[in-house]
Amino acid sequence: MKKLIYILAIVFAFGACDEGFEELNVDPVNPSVSPAKNQLTYVQLYTAGNGYVANLFWNIIHAQANMQQTHITSYSGAFAYKPGHTYRLYDEQFKTVIKNIVDLENNLSKATSATAAEDLAIAKVWRVLAFSRLTDAYGDIPYSEAGKAFIEGIRFPKFDKQEDIYADMLQTLDEAATVLNNGNASSFGGGDIVYKGDVTKWAKFANSLMLRLAMRMTKVDEAKAKEWATKAINGGVMESNSDIAYIVFDQSADNRGPSVNPTTKGFSSRVVNQIKISKTFMDFLQSHNDPRIGVLCSLPDGNTDVAVQSGQEIDDYTKGDANSKPNIHIFGSRTYTDMNGQVVPGSASEIYDAPYFFQTYAEVELMMAEAAFRWGIGGDAKDHYEAGVAAAMDYLSLYGHGYGVSSSQISDYIAENPYNADEALKMINEQYWVATFLNGLETLSNWKRSGYPELVPLVVASQLTNGEIPRRFVLPGSEAVQNPDNYNAAYPSGTDVITGRMWWDK
Repeated sequence: MKKLIYILAIVFAFGACDEGFEELNVDPVNPSVSPAKNQLTYVQLYTAGNGYVANLFWNIIHAQANMQQTHITSYSGAFAYKPGHTYRLYDEQFKTVIKNIVDLENNLSKATSATAAEDLAIAKVWRVLAFSRLTDAYGDIPYSEAGKAFIEGIRFPKFDKQEDIYADMLQTLDEAATVLNNGNASSFGGGDIVYKGDVTKWAKFANSLMLRLAMRMTKVDEAKAKEWATKAINGGVMESNSDIAYIVFDQSADNRGPSVNPTTKGFSSRVVNQIKISKTFMDFLQSHNDPRIGVLCSLPDGNTDVAVQSGQEIDDYTKGDANSKPNIHIFGSRTYTDMNGQVVPGSASEIYDAPYFFQTYAEVELMMAEAAFRWGIGGDAKDHYEAGVAAAMDYLSLYGHGYGVSSSQISDYIAENPYNADEALKMINEQYWVATFLNGLETLSNWKRSGYPELVPLVVASQLTNGEIPRRFVLPGSEAVQNPDNYNAAYPSGTDVITGRMWWDK
C-alpha cells in the first residue's frame, strides 16, 4: 500500500507505458490493455480526496459544523451558513474520480478475460458510491452523460433528475451484486485497496450501499424504500467490522495529494487546537456516559478524562479561551497524547495513516434496526440496534495507535442506554449521528431524511438562511459559466441554494 501510493503519482489515468520499442505504434491514450488495477487504485484514493483543502471545507467546516459535531475557532458560525466552499466536493470529484471511474467501466465493458464480469461489477459498485455522494450533496447533477468527454465527445453533460439517478444506481447495484454473489474471482488483487479483489465482500458492500440508498427514500417513497431495503437485506449486507469499506493511508506521507488521509491533513492544516468538538455533540456523549469521549475527544494537554470535558456553546464560535474547549482527539493537534499517555507517532503528531471510511458495518446495522422497526423486515430491531452501537464503538480500534473501546465498556453502555421501542427512530438515528462522526456528508444526509438528532439552528440562521440549517451544497460557479444551458435548466435562478431540498428530502 505504501509503495503503491507513491507509484500512483506517476501513473497516468488513461494510459500505460511499455518497455519494448515494438509497442511504440500503440495509441498512448487508448491502449489495447487498460491498466485497470492502477486506475481502480486511483479512483479509490481520490474518492477519499485529493489532498486536504476540499475535505477541510466541505466536510469539517460545512457538513460537520452544520451537524453540530465540530467547529473551528478561527471561523465565525456564519461561515457554515453561507455557500462558502461547499462546491469543492463537486469540483474535486468530477475532475478526478468521475472521469476515471467512467473510463474504467467503459474499458472493462469491452474486456474478455475470465474475470471481466467480476471486475466490471466492482467498478460499477464504486461508480455508484462516487455518484451517490455527489447527488446526496447537490441533488440533480450530471450523471448519464458525465465523464464522457473523451469517450463520446460529450463536453457539456446534461443534469439528470435525482429520482432518475437513484433508479439507475439501485438497478446497477442489483445487477452488480448478482454478478458478485455468483462470481469466483477478480483480477484486481492488491490494486483494490479496499477489499483486495474479494468478490464476497464486494457483494456485501453492493447490497449495503443499496440499503443506504433505499433508506434515503423513506420520506419521498416509502413503498419503494421498503422494496429495495428488503432486496438489499435478503441479498446479504455487511456482517461484521471486517466487511467495512475503507482505505488506509501511509504514515510516512509527504502531506501532499492523495497519499495522506485528507481528514488528517485538514486537521493538521489548522493552527494548533482550532478544530473543536461542538457543545451539541459533547453534551450528547456526556449525557449518555459514552466511552467514545476518551477516544474522540481530548483537551489540548491530551487529557481524555470525561470529567474535564466542556462543550462549546452553539453560537459561541469565537468567545472565550479556545484552549479550554475539547479537541478532536482521533486526529488531534500537535500537542495531544494517546490513550496510554504517549505522544502519537508520525509527522508532527497527526495520524496520517488513519483509515478513511466510506461505509461501516455499524451504519448497516443501524439502518437494519430502522428497517425492522418500520417494516418488520430483516430481524429484530432491538438486536440490530445493539449490534450497531457495539460495532460503532468497536471499529474505532481500526484507527490504531492505542485507540479503542473495551468490550466491557460497550456492554455497560448498552445496558445503561437500553433500546426503547417508543423512541426507536430517535435513538437509532442519534446513534447514526455519532457513528458517522468525521463523515460529515453521511451525517448530513441521514439527518435530512430522518430528522434526528433534533438540532437547533445557530442564531445567525435568522439573518442568513431564514432560520434553517443548510441542507445541501451549492454547485461551482463554473457550471453556470461553462455549461449554462444545462445548469440553468436544472437550477432556474435562485434555486441553487444551501437551503434547497432535493428529491428525497421532502
